[in-house]
Amino acid sequence: MLDSWREGATKQALIEFIESATTPGEGHIPVAERLATFDLDGTLWPEKPHYVQAEFLLRHVADMPEGRRRRFRDALVALPDLAAGVADVTRGITASEFEDVVCGFFATAVHPVLERNHTELTYRPMIELIDLLVERSFDVYICTGAGRDFVRPISEQLFGVSRDRVIGSAGSIEYRDSAIYRKKGIDLPLAEGPGKPEHIWKRVGRMPVFACGNSDGDFEMLETARFGLVVHHDDEQREFAYAEKAEKVLQAAGDRGWHVVSMRDDWVRVFS
Repeated sequence: MLDSWREGATKQALIEFIESATTPGEGHIPVAERLATFDLDGTLWPEKPHYVQAEFLLRHVADMPEGRRRRFRDALVALPDLAAGVADVTRGITASEFEDVVCGFFATAVHPVLERNHTELTYRPMIELIDLLVERSFDVYICTGAGRDFVRPISEQLFGVSRDRVIGSAGSIEYRDSAIYRKKGIDLPLAEGPGKPEHIWKRVGRMPVFACGNSDGDFEMLETARFGLVVHHDDEQREFAYAEKAEKVLQAAGDRGWHVVSMRDDWVRVFS
């Protein structure tokens, strides 16, 4: 059980919560209410030196004139601009064609620092946690600020989460000529910050009892759950060490009873 987790307070807290939630007693949670949500970038795979979807965007603009290419590069620093950039460069194609492009990207794209295909860089301890929750009758969803349709084609293969349980930001679409087409523009709000619980409620009709994230954009999702888990990137040897854009959740964790995962101290291994 959770073999890639080191023995310690974090692993013990996870096991105690899951056991309590799934056995009769004070902490029992009915099966229908066992909803668990996980952020994606920085929670299930690396988000440095930039989001995986940012690399996808850069590949699509590689042959553009320099001025337009620069505009899209500037979009990499802000999630709304990144989402809008992807919607812009993929407008006019069908949803099926977009999925083919996404699968082609993942077949060849290599992380610029870790030098491995992105499909080899899922966090093994988190996959084990998802598997354990599913085994104990939790409904597990990914809730990400990244593009929903970017994650769906690979969610089951990489994370064991079926495509219908991916909640995320979305580009505008329309149905015409017997197909779904992508349009320029994005649907608001993004699935980030307060947009996360809003999207979860719209999609599922209840709030999670278990939530896991790594950044300030996950704060509102974490505060809706009975058990909150925050991934702290402090392992510069095996991954990256940073706390920017996570100051709020890390500072609040103690007061709110959220459990902080130290990559360095809590994980026997990082990648699958």
